[in-house]
Amino acid sequence: MARPKGQPKIGGRQKGVENKITQDARELFISVMEGQVPFVKESLAEVRKEDHATYLKLLTNLFPYFISKKTDVTTNGKDINMTDSKPFHEWADDDKAE
Repeated sequence: MARPKGQPKIGGRQKGVENKITQDARELFISVMEGQVPFVKESLAEVRKEDHATYLKLLTNLFPYFISKKTDVTTNGKDINMTDSKPFHEWADDDKAE
């Protein structure tokens, strides 16, 4: 029988916890990649010497793996019409400026 809606989960793995195989695979991948760092640096240096545009493209392709994307947590993805918005503070209201 399924648990009634609204009741807390009892037992099992907690939400967001990786299974053992995923965790082991991730650790293996990280250890392999750590050993590749000198070769990646060397390869990027060679590409930079040969073609600056390709070098920059490679770097921009790597950025998402090291720099997280900014997400808007205040509007839930909805557009904001700035012309209709009111200022946070009275002193920021242009209509009341002296």
